[in-house]
Amino acid sequence: MTRDEFVSECFEKVYRPTDLISMTTDAGGVIDITLHDLLNTLGLTDGIVKEDLCLEYLYDGDEIDISEIRNNETNEVYWEDNGGAWSSIDETLMDSLLMWGEIE
Repeated sequence: MTRDEFVSECFEKVYRPTDLISMTTDAGGVIDITLHDLLNTLGLTDGIVKEDLCLEYLYDGDEIDISEIRNNETNEVYWEDNGGAWSSIDETLMDSLLMWGEIE
């Protein structure tokens, strides 16, 4: 069975270009940053995205699984969970969203 066969309902959260989340720095501190700036800092976008971003996620028991982040206007996908091993970029992005992204 694939992951999609287990999905009962996907949820979405929209982030405006001014909505702040946070991220942990290499030195262990925490800084405020927008999701837009975080994606750009991690090299996941080719420049400054001005449109809202849509985060698609689902619940797996008590856990939240983020499946993709896309441009809410153009539907261009900037990040998606391919089910494989995660890179340090994936880890930084997911840690920031799950800790400070206010996903409900």
